[in-house]
Amino acid sequence: MRKTITALAAFAVLAGSVAPVTARDDRPSAAAKVAQDYAFGERALLNINNMSLWFKRDGWSARNPLNDNSGVTFPRSTDQIIFQDGLIWGGLVQDGDPQELRVGGQTYEIGTVPGAIVSKGVGEDPSDPSVRIYRIRRDYETADLRLDASELLGLGLSEVTDADEAAVRAQYAKDWQEWPASKGAPFYDNDGDGVYSPSIDEPGVAKGDQVAWFVINDLDVGASTSLYGSKPIGLEVQVTLWGYARTDALGDVIFKKYQVVYEGTATTPDDAVINDMYVAQWSDPDLGDYGDDFAGSDVELSLGYVYNGQADDSHYVGFGLAPPAAGYDFLQGPIVPVYVLDENGEITVDDNGDPVLDTTKEAIWNFGRRPGYENLPMTSFVYFAAGSAIDDPELGEYVGTEEWYNLLRGFQPQPDISNPVPYTNAITGADTKFTLDGDPTRATGWNDGDPLPAGDRRIVLNTGPFTMALGDTQEVVVALLGAVSSTQLRSVAQLKFTDQFVQDAYNSAFQVPSPPAAPAVRLAELDQTIVLDWGWDPSSVATTEGSQSEGFAFEGYNVYQLPSAEATLAQGVKLGTFDEENGVTTILGIDLDETSGIVLDVPQQVGADFGLRRNLRLSTDALRGGPLVNGQDYYFAVTAYNRATGEAAAVTTLESSPQLLIATPQSPPLGTRYGSEADQVFPATHTAGASDGTVTASVVDPTQTTGHEYQVSYATDADGNTVWNLRDQTMGSALLSGQTDQDGNAFYIGSDGFEVRVSGPPAGMKDWDAAERWWTWAGAEWGAEGFGGAMTGDPNNQWFNATTVTPADLRTVEVRFTAVHEEEGENQYKPLDINNEDVSYAYRYLRGASGEIPAPGDLTTSAEGYDFAPYVINTEGDGYIFQDRVPICLSAWDIESDPPRRLEVGFLENLAPGGLVNGAYGPAWYNTISNVAGSGPREWLFIFDLDYTNPNEGQNSDILLNSGLYTEALPHMWIVFSARRQEAFFPQEDATFTLMANHVNTASDVFSFTIPGAEVSDEFAAEDLKKITVFPNPYYGVNEAETSRYSKFVTFSHLPPATKIRIFDLSGTLVRVLEKDDADQFLRWDLSNDNGLPVASGMFIAHIDMPGIGKSKIVKLAVIAEQQFLENF
Repeated sequence: MRKTITALAAFAVLAGSVAPVTARDDRPSAAAKVAQDYAFGERALLNINNMSLWFKRDGWSARNPLNDNSGVTFPRSTDQIIFQDGLIWGGLVQDGDPQELRVGGQTYEIGTVPGAIVSKGVGEDPSDPSVRIYRIRRDYETADLRLDASELLGLGLSEVTDADEAAVRAQYAKDWQEWPASKGAPFYDNDGDGVYSPSIDEPGVAKGDQVAWFVINDLDVGASTSLYGSKPIGLEVQVTLWGYARTDALGDVIFKKYQVVYEGTATTPDDAVINDMYVAQWSDPDLGDYGDDFAGSDVELSLGYVYNGQADDSHYVGFGLAPPAAGYDFLQGPIVPVYVLDENGEITVDDNGDPVLDTTKEAIWNFGRRPGYENLPMTSFVYFAAGSAIDDPELGEYVGTEEWYNLLRGFQPQPDISNPVPYTNAITGADTKFTLDGDPTRATGWNDGDPLPAGDRRIVLNTGPFTMALGDTQEVVVALLGAVSSTQLRSVAQLKFTDQFVQDAYNSAFQVPSPPAAPAVRLAELDQTIVLDWGWDPSSVATTEGSQSEGFAFEGYNVYQLPSAEATLAQGVKLGTFDEENGVTTILGIDLDETSGIVLDVPQQVGADFGLRRNLRLSTDALRGGPLVNGQDYYFAVTAYNRATGEAAAVTTLESSPQLLIATPQSPPLGTRYGSEADQVFPATHTAGASDGTVTASVVDPTQTTGHEYQVSYATDADGNTVWNLRDQTMGSALLSGQTDQDGNAFYIGSDGFEVRVSGPPAGMKDWDAAERWWTWAGAEWGAEGFGGAMTGDPNNQWFNATTVTPADLRTVEVRFTAVHEEEGENQYKPLDINNEDVSYAYRYLRGASGEIPAPGDLTTSAEGYDFAPYVINTEGDGYIFQDRVPICLSAWDIESDPPRRLEVGFLENLAPGGLVNGAYGPAWYNTISNVAGSGPREWLFIFDLDYTNPNEGQNSDILLNSGLYTEALPHMWIVFSARRQEAFFPQEDATFTLMANHVNTASDVFSFTIPGAEVSDEFAAEDLKKITVFPNPYYGVNEAETSRYSKFVTFSHLPPATKIRIFDLSGTLVRVLEKDDADQFLRWDLSNDNGLPVASGMFIAHIDMPGIGKSKIVKLAVIAEQQFLENF
């Protein structure tokens, strides 16, 4: 907030303090410039993330040039944290001029001017068009730039026009093309030729998502002396600002790199040098209300910061936030040489007498390393309070230079540089160059409030001394950080935690993992409904979900509703998380626990593990409750997040930066009726084939549906897999080809606004049926797909080798039983009537046929022992060896054939003490022994896809007679592993059991569907003209959609693209003319006349002219204006 700086500013301060602080979208825009008249290169914003910073091309920084007020906002679009900041330098200049001590830079006066120094004492002409701010962002071609334009132009978000946004985008393109690499602006030299080529190379630095660059110098005597009375030194400063569009700590930081080059003035000799030089980051922080601020420092972190002196700040309460904290960190200080010392502590020299650099030491320099040097840290931190005994150095006078040189060295701003006055630690009473170096979060050490109460602070972070000879270059990199937590002190703790992360990232040259690319979201604005669609563009989906940073894998999406266009994710409501179905739900990560203030593993992302989704239909306002209202703006964001794949990763998940989505529910355009609704399902018609598969289409975006006929057909690929294809029959075009997924997952056809789901039943058993069953799955759980794991129609996946029966050949089979001997022993399960038509001669196989035959006394399954030997016929061969054909108590019928087809059957017996080797099929009671255990009976039934033959009529196939059952592919159709359900209940006469087959999709299956498209007619248009209205009507001093008392409006709705509205009062006087020529069916009137003055209460007549359709309409509107009072006079 604006405040008094000098006595001359008092009146301006008084005038500027009338208006209360409001959200940016609600501020009046009368003084704002339109984009076409805005001098983009003169002033700019860095505003890619959660912080925004104003700056100008002459070095002015952190002050808003549109209103001369505070110019750093954090969190973005809430309130301000810094009134102004600047870079200050000072030293003893040995260039022959009698004025040795000089100080320059920027505070409340700007001692620098735009442009590089082209030769000694000669700077670029500031009027040269190339002497400007260059600002780029990597996503400028596709990003929604409305909020960027709103902030840059000082407009409310709703006032930003398409032309404004286009102008901002065009300036990004211009700066990209004209990036001044030849002047020193950093770029990625992709082709390695050392020359910037905008079509090949990329402007920017350190992977920053938004970068600005400009150059300044101190050659102008008037500017230099207006600061603190010092003459120019001849310094050129190349300024690079950058930020990251991230949701982690890097998203709360703006980076500032100053490259200082000593070029000299016109009279500077070649041997000139600056001794005992210092550089300072000066700041006048105004954290919300500037009257209740505290300052602090953390020496170990090289951090100086500001925080609130009380629990609440009046400027942040309205945003529902605790006061944040903000600060500066010298990420990279000036470099100084480090020399090798001998045993006496003296500098070692080489044979030429030159000092020997200690190459084991390294300084950070230009994002690399420079051996033999080290970076100076913050060498002092000082603060003072406006209006206190220690106050701002005097502007425009040389005494200010002397006061500043003492500040630069960590002393009080007094003019006697020979006898500087130190600061005194209020707790220990000792002299100190690091004021307020305690920890307010733990109430230890010297913290602000002693001796001064909370108030308007200044903070100065210093580093030095170092020496610069003519031609030398120094680099200083500063991070401007913000943090907000649940209390003002926890915000301080979060700030320090953020600072550690940022310093580590900088030290690694920003070799940090990146979040996934932000989803590309398409909006469908429907009647009381919004559809968020981020799956419409396959290439964008592939970019987001595809290649990730090394050690990371894509995991899912988050969807948020935000309370305003400026809100952060933390202020919004998460509507859902749609993540991969991979067993990953909660992702923990190291963060500062707000309750304890301790760094802990805390949940970073919480998924549902229900699978990905790429669209969402919304009809309810999650923030306010109730349905969505047509004509009202709603704000959303869709983000993507990944996860670390390694267990010891320091960073476990990263979320993409939110892209603001502004959606307005509305009726269809004039004369239009959509043929479907979002999420409406259209089952396909099975026009050919007999599979159990299904195809459904569901509408995602009704504005995109076509009314075409679509067809899903199937084929077999070269590997024998069944694939499906989707074709637009109306257009004769293929939409999807060779798809193998038949699990009902959604395939989105974004161009046509629908998803198709193809479901093919799995191979094998669908179900079973029996009036009274004697089989059970208990004690027989083989893991098969049917009957509790005890039956399979999918031998390819449930048997030891392949079957010649394909899934498409599987048939529903009815097993018909006849009565059997029920007494235990050798005759158990043998048919009572050998001539019964349901007795089959089955192919009998024996497990362990070549093994030792157990003695009758060793049998464990049968209560009465008997000799297995008569039933062991063949002992040689591999696998389960064929023995003979014997009558068993059942027959198997393919009941899908007409007439039913009787099938060959077989069974297995196990030559083991737990077996029931008696030449008849029949498992033991499940409670006796498992029928799938290797030591059990393993009485398993096989049903083959072969026509049944009577043994006296010849055998069916040699393959069944001569092969081991699991050594070669056999025509298995069904395998039954089941046990006997009850101890005394056996197969009964005329009992049946049906094994129902899944019928998979085959090349003979075809499904067709049609989704109605939109209809447009004159009849509909005539109906819609009746809907044209204005709301609220009457206007009773307020509109529920208004977000501020300074933003008054009514809305005309259901308008066609080309509309001109002329508003008259009852006397016939033209009050206002409104025009539009776009697809938006809404047009707001701000209740002011053409001169920008509010209208009085009364009745108004709106003549609505619609030239595109040759129609017009008159609407009456009553306005009862709110009584207004001047807050100040």
